Amino acid sequence: MKPNTEEEIKEIFKLYLNQQSTPKQEAALFDYINKHENTQSLFDEQINNAWKEDIAEPATERITITKNPTLPIWIKYAACLFLVCTFALSWYVIQQRPEYNNSSIVEITKTTRRGEKLKLLLPDSSVVYLNAMSKLSFPKRFEPGKKREIKLEGEAFFEVKHDASRPFIVHSGALQTRVLGTSFNINAYADNKTYSVSVRTGKVGVSEAKKDGQKQFSLLLPGKHLVYNLASKKYTIMEQRATDFNSWTTNRFIFKNETLSNILISLKRSYLVDFKINSTKLLSCRFNATFTNQNIKEIADQLQTMSSGGIHYKFNQNNTIITFWGEACQ
Repeated sequence: MKPNTEEEIKEIFKLYLNQQSTPKQEAALFDYINKHENTQSLFDEQINNAWKEDIAEPATERITITKNPTLPIWIKYAACLFLVCTFALSWYVIQQRPEYNNSSIVEITKTTRRGEKLKLLLPDSSVVYLNAMSKLSFPKRFEPGKKREIKLEGEAFFEVKHDASRPFIVHSGALQTRVLGTSFNINAYADNKTYSVSVRTGKVGVSEAKKDGQKQFSLLLPGKHLVYNLASKKYTIMEQRATDFNSWTTNRFIFKNETLSNILISLKRSYLVDFKINSTKLLSCRFNATFTNQNIKEIADQLQTMSSGGIHYKFNQNNTIITFWGEACQ
């Protein structure tokens, strides 16, 4: 029968010290120590008591020879010390196992280069589509009963597996996004002036990440698009078609009343070209445009046409740099 209380385990330990314990009792003793912390203090008292009793024992009795001689006192206490050390070592080894030691959890980091996209399967079977020039960090396994927390730099579309007992949290710079199970997009590139969170399905809680705690912004529903301004620390929520949120995963770029400056920043991440602007006036030109599976020359042609002759462009000799010039947008 397994011991259930400290008193029972103390009694077994006492028998062990007196070499009167059975193999089953010794097995139960070891099992108890392996499963409980701070057991050494539990046995220190008994070792000290046994030591005092032995010291107080008359010398004539301690050297009496019997038919069944007991072990010398120094051997007995050496055995006790060995036992305690064995217990301590056993507990240390157990603590190093991944299932017992949180510090052993390995963090995985995935990154993408310019023009590269990546589809990832997380330990909980959630799916992540990582956009170009982005970085995602997550644990090799999610702890049972604990939050599923990951870090994002850049842009990603998430399809999160529902788990009511383990909220899914994305830390992306100034924002923290919390869900249970849903699909949503986060755009949080370091060189952006704004971050955004868009919801395709389910509900998403968005808050400002602060050292003194999170400031809740809003609970977003499907079709909602939150834009957070990093400078003013203010946000706006607007309607957007759910199919537009992750259009980039299928090489489709959608720009609505967007400046040429922001359009070129986005294109630079996905195409292996750089841009030069000869007139800063052009950077504020705004466009409504959709580019679907088009090469960079086709996109440049379309921007030139949409500007009604206000913008011109040319490639360098190696086709690695596009220079835009013009007076102003028409």
